[in-house]
Amino acid sequence: MDWIDDLLDDSCELYQIAIIESLMKTSSVAYEYSDVAIDELTILEADDVITHLYENDNPTDPREQFKRMFRDGN
Repeated sequence: MDWIDDLLDDSCELYQIAIIESLMKTSSVAYEYSDVAIDELTILEADDVITHLYENDNPTDPREQFKRMFRDGN
């Protein structure tokens, strides 16, 4: 039964942890998640964190900043 518990475990996936860690470097709201144990999040919680970090992401590439400026209408 141990393998089924591992299969049905709803803890976040490794790719979600990697996305969160990369967005923490450039997001303006990263301070809100600095004390959160990322590896203990559920899949849905990790999706919410990723969405919030991505919406407030400040890319370092000038081309991406330019695209975002026109997309957001600033």
